[in-house]
Amino acid sequence: MSVLLLTLKTASQQGQIKPGNTHTKPVDTVLLSPFMMQHRIPVCPSAIRHGFSHPLDLLGPLPWLWPCVLKSSQRAEENTDTIFGIRIIAENPLGDALKNIRIKLRHGDDVLSESIVASLLGALVTSSAALDLPAPDGTTDVAEKLFIIRRNVRRGTLKLGNFKPLIDVVVTNSTDAEIWAAVIELINTVPPPSTIAPTFKGTPVKTSSSRLADSETRDIVEGELFEEIKNCTFRNVKGFCDKFFDPKTWRREQKAMLRAIMTAHNGETWIEFPSTPDEKPVWDWLWSLEDRFLTNAPHKLYTTRTANQFKERKGQMDIFWQTPATNANDTFEYKQVLVVGEQKKSYDTGRFKATLLQLARYVRGVFADQPTRRFVHAFSLCASTMELWVFDRSGPYSSGPFDIHDEPDKFARALVGYATIDDDAMGLDTFIERGDACRHVTLDDASGNKMRVRLDKAIVRQRAIVCRGTTCYRTQNNQVAKFSWASDKRKLEAEQLKLAEQRGVKGVARLVAYRQITTIVELREGLEFPERHPFRGETVHFEDPPSATGSTNTSSHKRESSSDNTSDNASGPKKRRSNSQKSRLATELNDELSIGKAKPSLYTPSEDPWENRIYSCLLVSPAGRVISEFMTIKELLESMRDAIKVHQSLYIAGNILHRDISSNNIIITQPETAEGFKGMLIDLDLAKVRDSGPSGARHQTGTMQFMAIEVLRTADHTYRHDLESFFYVLLWMCARQSWDNGFGGKEEPPRDSILRKWEIGTLKHIANAKVGHMTVNGLEEVMDEFPDIFDVVKPLCLKIRSIMFGETARLNIGTPSSDPDELYRAIITAYDEVIDALIKN
Repeated sequence: MSVLLLTLKTASQQGQIKPGNTHTKPVDTVLLSPFMMQHRIPVCPSAIRHGFSHPLDLLGPLPWLWPCVLKSSQRAEENTDTIFGIRIIAENPLGDALKNIRIKLRHGDDVLSESIVASLLGALVTSSAALDLPAPDGTTDVAEKLFIIRRNVRRGTLKLGNFKPLIDVVVTNSTDAEIWAAVIELINTVPPPSTIAPTFKGTPVKTSSSRLADSETRDIVEGELFEEIKNCTFRNVKGFCDKFFDPKTWRREQKAMLRAIMTAHNGETWIEFPSTPDEKPVWDWLWSLEDRFLTNAPHKLYTTRTANQFKERKGQMDIFWQTPATNANDTFEYKQVLVVGEQKKSYDTGRFKATLLQLARYVRGVFADQPTRRFVHAFSLCASTMELWVFDRSGPYSSGPFDIHDEPDKFARALVGYATIDDDAMGLDTFIERGDACRHVTLDDASGNKMRVRLDKAIVRQRAIVCRGTTCYRTQNNQVAKFSWASDKRKLEAEQLKLAEQRGVKGVARLVAYRQITTIVELREGLEFPERHPFRGETVHFEDPPSATGSTNTSSHKRESSSDNTSDNASGPKKRRSNSQKSRLATELNDELSIGKAKPSLYTPSEDPWENRIYSCLLVSPAGRVISEFMTIKELLESMRDAIKVHQSLYIAGNILHRDISSNNIIITQPETAEGFKGMLIDLDLAKVRDSGPSGARHQTGTMQFMAIEVLRTADHTYRHDLESFFYVLLWMCARQSWDNGFGGKEEPPRDSILRKWEIGTLKHIANAKVGHMTVNGLEEVMDEFPDIFDVVKPLCLKIRSIMFGETARLNIGTPSSDPDELYRAIITAYDEVIDALIKN
């Protein structure tokens, strides 16, 4: 036990230091000197020279070396690692923080429970002293150590007998000094955890509508879209109309159309605008304007008359612009749509959110079928109130609402603009060169030379708005061209691929050529953005934690001042915490206790009004088929196994963590062209160098179906989480994709797959569903959805479940503290055994 704590305990027992006593009365030096000499405590010279009114002032800064004996030869001023240990405890008394717990312990039976131990540790964790006292090993503070111990108590991985000494001093109403001495003893004696404690400092995860099929219900799609756009929507953006509909930059024909259409306004109102603005009369009026004034415009206005005029199930738009339709059967396709609109017969501010989400649903469909489009124009016309919108990969922004009668110029400019603006102003892709029979892109190879590449079939695309918009094409030379909008806060994928190659990583795609195309900053140049639009009822508040979990601190101002005076070169636990740092641990504890009724959004706004993204094209080699296109069980298992080997090389040799394992990022390859691998990893957009800090990006989107439980619960990503994602990909391929690939034969696929719970709902609900499915009984339910031919894979799934989650009743979802290679080897060996059995049979 620490000599310093023994010193403090002795002083407390002698009545020289009492919890809560401010010690403002002068103290006789003679009384303290024998005590200090007995325990060899150095006296602060400045206190002797200048006098003192506090006995702790006499002690000066004590060398807080927990496991060591204090040496009188050490002067406080010469020790840069000193901390006011006694002062911290004296000035931050526990007070009544343990009162309720002490009562429960006294009136309870002799058998300790996880609940009461966790409550005691929770109260100590949030105390001010714990947040300031350094831990015995000097790596962090006491609060962090107690937080980890408490988490392991909740998981049932610690013997409750370890806590008996601490319980005894709490029950007997011992002094604060004795309680903290017992705490330090506990930290020193509790065995280290078998798993690494999760951290919550990285880029938060954000849900994406990309995981939803086009056939999903409107409510589900719009619910996901709201999560995408709710913190990146802007209205009343200055410069909007001048940027997109500026007559000064128009051709003579466009200006003539604008002058002509303005003749339909009499100075007060649009002459023929219907008095009752129902849909049909308004459409007829718009058509009349087009027929009279926009006859020669390249883009035409259309409406739908029936519910099934669009081929795809992405929603039936009320009104939209596209190039003139050439089909005779009067059906439309999202890949032809240029501008989407929504018309209502009345303007109701209470319906703003619903109208915006309708537009967003249509825009999502446009991006899905025009995946390399840069942005999409949209508008709403509710009675005579119009709002012009642009949706890009960082979210929607608008002109703000205006009355078309009062501001006819805005309306006329928008109408002429939608009908006539060029591809660049329309947000269409102008980077891909489109010929009669093929498409090409021009990139820069490793030597800086231009390289013209022909694009073939699109093999990957995303169905979302605010996302990276990843789109991959196979090229003519067995390579892949990948387009994506990556956050400018992240290391670019091209750099990650170069780094992996330099470090000798095996099995990761090789960079062939690259070109940066544009950025969101460039697309939004000249615009002034206000504050984000505050959707009503969406503000999240935390409840204050109950007083039982922390102590009332009457000297917080004094401690803040001390923190302000801490030198810049102090680090780690030696440096006093700010209030925000202290509240973080309390917030994490509250999350575990489910104290707060409302949870914060996983989309964490930064100081920038919106996130800048860099649009680029990568050419990588070799090409392959995505794992979902597997044709045999052996091909599936070999590709999965080799992709895990690639991940191991990337993590161990390359020191890079992938963080986005999904069915789109594992490809089936020919070993002759892929360094002997039958499966490889692609897409390092979200990858990061191990142990590096947060990128600064606002969020990261992943594929919810394959995301690890702890990541869904916002813990920072580890290699084990990626291995868990590999397991979910395997299960998904067997239980869902296998039916689409024809492995069911005459069997009927399950009508309502339980894996639907992995793709629908909040992150919390998806995490809880996976917890249930990763029990033995839950996994057997999942495997019941395999086609019969996949029975051979079931032992592998059970083995991996055991390796990943353990054999205890409580799932082990944490990351092992052992050598990562151990977990990789165990999983790869499990695959090898099943693959060998398949080959033999």
